[in-house]
Amino acid sequence: MRLLRHIAVTLAVIALVAGPAALAGGLYVRDSVQSQLTAQEITFAPKGSEGLPPGIQSYGGTQVVNGGQAKVFADQYIAEHIAGTLAGAAAEDSRLDGVKTYSQISAVSRANPGDQKLEGLVETVFRGEMLRGSLLGAWGWWTFATIMLWSGVGMLAYAAIVGGTLVGARLAHRSEGRRHEPAAV
Repeated sequence: MRLLRHIAVTLAVIALVAGPAALAGGLYVRDSVQSQLTAQEITFAPKGSEGLPPGIQSYGGTQVVNGGQAKVFADQYIAEHIAGTLAGAAAEDSRLDGVKTYSQISAVSRANPGDQKLEGLVETVFRGEMLRGSLLGAWGWWTFATIMLWSGVGMLAYAAIVGGTLVGARLAHRSEGRRHEPAAV
């Protein structure tokens, strides 16, 4: 029993140190992501506009300032526009039938050197995919920071529970010892 108490106390001390560090790290990363996203001034199309997919109308006109918004913008806004751009181009050019990715459109463009329209399409898709990748990176770091924050809260809660249990046990032991002491005469 004594070994378990020592292990619990050791872990509580570690949690007492690591918990605030995880909280500080999580807050720092979230603040960094938010600062970077805010500086980019990325905004969803206005609510109700044709360019905003139906599933994300609630984001209309909203600036992207956190990881959750970055993921929605990347996966449901940019990805939809890239797919629509490629589908529209394929409707006009049979060489693009079945083309759905940057590497595919790039391969078609390389097979047709000097085709300005294809080169422009490659550039458009490349830029969209790069922004999409950057936003998904921001979402990943935001998610990591959120895990750090909750880990810090968990560690501090563990330290508080162990500390409270030990203090309660010590107080109970003291009061029990006083009850068994012989009365002074």
